[in-house]
Amino acid sequence: MSDDNPPETREEGQFMRRIRSFVRREGRLTKGQERALAELWPVMGVEFAPQPLDLAALFGRQAPVVLEIGFGMGASLVEMAKAPPS
Repeated sequence: MSDDNPPETREEGQFMRRIRSFVRREGRLTKGQERALAELWPVMGVEFAPQPLDLAALFGRQAPVVLEIGFGMGASLVEMAKAPPS
């Protein structure tokens, strides 16, 4: 019997595990995430509205706004927070 799908190897000859399936991760919250949402959303959350946000009203002041969108570990956000305002 032949193996039609042999294991993949790296250049160094080490075995690489094959991906067997893909699973959507949405909808899975840890207990800590569930607790944080329940406790912090009423204080820090912003409900969706179809119109643009009034940031001055939301934050209670006029100030420059930076919108950072990312899925990394937050390194760029930390650097922006440490930098003086531009």
